[in-house]
Amino acid sequence: MSWRRRMEMSKYISYFDLRDALPQPGCPVCSLTERNSFRFLDALLYERVNDVGTREGLRKSLGFCNWHAWKCLEVPNAPLGLGIIHNDLLGVILERLSRIQHSFPLPIPFIRRLWGNRKAKNAVPRLRPDHSCPACQSVRFFEEMYLRILLDYLGEEDFERGFSRSPGICFPHLTIAIEKYPGHRNLGLLIQRQMKKWESLKAELEEFIRKHDYKYVHEPRGAESDSWKRALEMLAGKREVFGNQIRRVTGRSEEPAATFSPQEAAQEENTQEESSEGVERMEFEKEKLRLKCENLQGEYGKEKSCTSSLHYVAWKVTEDNKNLQKDLAEAKAQAQGYAAQIDQLKRKIERLRSLLDEQAR
Repeated sequence: MSWRRRMEMSKYISYFDLRDALPQPGCPVCSLTERNSFRFLDALLYERVNDVGTREGLRKSLGFCNWHAWKCLEVPNAPLGLGIIHNDLLGVILERLSRIQHSFPLPIPFIRRLWGNRKAKNAVPRLRPDHSCPACQSVRFFEEMYLRILLDYLGEEDFERGFSRSPGICFPHLTIAIEKYPGHRNLGLLIQRQMKKWESLKAELEEFIRKHDYKYVHEPRGAESDSWKRALEMLAGKREVFGNQIRRVTGRSEEPAATFSPQEAAQEENTQEESSEGVERMEFEKEKLRLKCENLQGEYGKEKSCTSSLHYVAWKVTEDNKNLQKDLAEAKAQAQGYAAQIDQLKRKIERLRSLLDEQAR
């Protein structure tokens, strides 16, 4: 079975996750993204610190991004795992710095003149990470999957009813949905529903602003009192879900251009895509197994409870049977005693009859 087919068959899990997140405040995709970030870090720091593939991925990315690195502090019992990971990463960084240090020219005029004819950026080994943060790769996969599920099921009555009662998705996630799935049949419906929600939010903001005028400040505040906060999340997304732009200028990164040839760049891009796909596949399968384990544990608990109930019923029936047999034995003994008394009475009656007959003669 292909990976795409397995992913399609497993979408029901994420469908229910997304449907359960709709009644919660804020963008449901942001909430699920934040939850998956924590789950990924918790699983990695708890059981995958010494995994060879995980360590190799962390070496390529030189650890986590700033956001996920600090989010690790929220994971219980994280210090040991973080210590092991960063001890390994410091070794990788020190090795790269040693190569850079040895790539500089010797302090000899002749060699320095030869060195000056070469471009330093081509001579100095690369220090920046080769891959993106593994937690970000995992989150990106689930983020796109939740947006696809949202578009796939938005036309269904049950799902659309839940979406209509929710605040909808934030502007960054709507942008991703438009760019990622431009030809989806329900994209127009999603934009239409989201526009109505934001028109209503805009009206609340206008009412919030109006009541700050001194002429209307005496009027009681209503649902619009927190509209400014909801608008902030709808336009920017939930806190720490989207990265900052401090390192970007006019839409382009300040990072220096890569010094690879076109063939090397294409090969590097293919390697990154394969690594990202492998990590995403493993994370998806891990999530499936975790939910399956939870379901099996729940079923085991139900079966154990039913077994205990059946054992109790069997014991109760056995005890009742013993009591019935005891009562039956007592009833038989009483019946035998009554039968003996009846026989004695019958004999007395016969004797009395015989005495009466003798007297009558």
